This record gives sequence, structure tokens and C-alpha cells, in this order.
Amino acid sequence: MKTFNKLILTFLLMFAVNISAQGVFYLHGVRIPQKYQANFESNEKEYFSKLAQDYVNSGKMQGWALLKRVPGIGHAQDYNYNYFWVHGFESIDQMVSAQADPFWNKFESKFKKKPSELLKESQSKKSGIYYFKTYDQFGTGQGKYVILNDGKVKDIQMALDMGKQTGKIFKKNSKKSGMQGWGVATIIAPQDKHNTSNVFYWDIYDTLANAMKHMAGEAAILDIPNEMAAKFYKNLPDGFSHRNITEIIIGTTPKE
Repeated sequence: MKTFNKLILTFLLMFAVNISAQGVFYLHGVRIPQKYQANFESNEKEYFSKLAQDYVNSGKMQGWALLKRVPGIGHAQDYNYNYFWVHGFESIDQMVSAQADPFWNKFESKFKKKPSELLKESQSKKSGIYYFKTYDQFGTGQGKYVILNDGKVKDIQMALDMGKQTGKIFKKNSKKSGMQGWGVATIIAPQDKHNTSNVFYWDIYDTLANAMKHMAGEAAILDIPNEMAAKFYKNLPDGFSHRNITEIIIGTTPKE
């Protein structure tokens, strides 16, 4: 039987794509009321992760994971969504093909019952879907907590070039800081006045404490030169639009 530790490791692996192959992913969120969360997570683990795994095994998708926003940070009413799904693909073509025939449509044929028989989160609120193209990333080991960051930079190419430099420092410090992965991506869509962010970063850590240290300017960030940090924030004048600390609940494993 696949262990839970092996399952959560996949969040790192799903982004470990050849950048020249234009690895892409999309992310969407949902708000699940407290009283439905246990049922929601159980269904995701027991049913939907298995459907996603079928798509990974058949080569239709590279990876899938469910993340939960860590509760108790800020006021819940300030945040629209408390769970996020991440779907990874080798290319835009593969992503579009999978969306035309999504894995959750296979529920009834695989489990011989209707989703309505087990879904209770009738008061859930879903987000739109956001599409990204990976530019650079690394994964060094098993992660449990992921910081999702997005914002609007003045110069995208400068942000990506600095991201590569930052990634090298993060990777060098990964063992002592507990960082298990990192990446930077550009936003494919939407691109409009309602969605101003144009760059996305993720930071993966082994523990919540190390993720919090990263947010406090410690952990892997400690060795970032002051001049590099100043240049980064000058290019991101309004700061990050969102910084969510999430926990990996379940995910697929690499293609079997």
C-alpha cells in the first residue's frame, strides 16, 4: 500500500518538469464550511485522488494535489477559500485535453455510484481557475507545507532572472532550513484588470515552524544578500497580493 508520506512527496515531483517542455499547472480553490471539512477530505482521499491517479497513470496528467490553508492565521472571513487543488501537466496541449474530459467525470463508472451520494458540502464556494507556466523550480525531498505567493512585478523578466538566482541560494540552504522545494511561474490566464498578479512563487517546507520562519525572513531566506532583496521588492512595489501557508492533504504519485 502507498504510504501517506509517499503521496505528499508528489507535490514536489509534479512540478519537476523540464522547463523547456513548458510545464504548466492550474490552481483553483473552494471554501468548505467547518462542519463539512472532515467529510470533504475523506472523499478527496478515498475517491477523487484515485480518479486523479488513474489520469496520471494513463499519461493524461502529470500530478494532482489537494492543499488546505492552515487555519488560525488571520481572520477566516478575510480569505475566500480554505482548500486549493493543483493539477500539473507536461504541456498546455495535455492540460487542455484533460480539461475537455476531466477525471472527476469518471466517478460513477469507477465507483458504481453517483457523487451526490457522498458529497455533503452543499454550501461550498468555488473559485475560478488560474493557469500558470513553470519557469524554474527544484525539489530536494519530502515536503508537508507549501507557501503560495503571487504578486504584480514591474518587470517580469527581471523577476524570473532574479528567481533563478534566488532558487540557487534556497537550494544551497535547503538542508539546514528544511526547505524541500521552490519554484517560480508566470501567469497564463486570466490576464485582465480584475487579476493584476503576473508572477507566482511556491516555497515547500518540511514543518509548519520552518514555513513560518520563511515568512519571518528566516529559514532559506537568511542568506539572500540585502541588495538582492532590495532589488526584488523594488520590482514588486506593492508587495505580494497573497501569501497563503497551506498543508498538503493528499496527492498522486508519479506515473506507475
